[in-house]
Amino acid sequence: MLLNIFNVDHGACALITTSNGRQLMVDCGHHSGRNWWPGSALSSMNIAQIDRLFITNFDEDHASAMTNLSSNVHISTLVTNPSINAATLVSLKAEHGMGPGIRALAHNMQNVFNGGPPPPEDFGDTVFRTYFNTYNPISGLSDTNNLSLVVFVQCGPHKIIFPGDLEKQGWLTLLSQPAFVRELQGVTIFVASHHGRENGYCPEVMAHCPNVQAVIFSDKQKEYQTQETVNLYRCHANGFLYGGERRRVLTTRRDNTMHFSLNRQGGGQVYLNLAA
Repeated sequence: MLLNIFNVDHGACALITTSNGRQLMVDCGHHSGRNWWPGSALSSMNIAQIDRLFITNFDEDHASAMTNLSSNVHISTLVTNPSINAATLVSLKAEHGMGPGIRALAHNMQNVFNGGPPPPEDFGDTVFRTYFNTYNPISGLSDTNNLSLVVFVQCGPHKIIFPGDLEKQGWLTLLSQPAFVRELQGVTIFVASHHGRENGYCPEVMAHCPNVQAVIFSDKQKEYQTQETVNLYRCHANGFLYGGERRRVLTTRRDNTMHFSLNRQGGGQVYLNLAA
């Protein structure tokens, strides 16, 4: 399995290529300063289809390139929190407005990808599992961050978690699900929630993740307190050797786009400082 975590400012975008050639993407942010867009990048890589697009969070930085992506490649299946339909999404965004990426996402949810959950598919050496909190304004679970879709990606002993922008309330609610707790125990690469903001850090969750090798922040230069949790996360990671240095926390602002080559037997390589 190949995993690319792209440098997309204070946003999110990752591409996964499985052993049988399937292409999946987690979020579709873009890099404004470099004018880097995932759809254009995939087209230049001769990738014409995304077999599954996961949108973990209904905020603009997770979907800003929705139009660019759908204009350049065919998206076979869109996966979002199923308890939120297009009309609910529009309602949730009414107070603060809706950016073009989320507007395009709502349009696609309403008019293109409205056929229910995706069927089981063969992804070769890779398994994908998702968890989410159910939208419930009465219980207080009505903000988009705590309704983030959590995506687990597993290849043999390697397991990556993409938790969107979950905050502590959302994490603690998910911990009431025994299956979710069991899932956490095998995580080896932990993508920090909410780009590393303190409100996305949950020590109760990290306590269930004893096998984390590295924590990844998808962020840009210091903004929204995204670097104030580095030391908190560092103590939860075992680290790995890269260039003679033991790394426990990786950030797109320092390390740029990251490339992970992982296999089912447990081996793997990491390449940092790649051009986005």
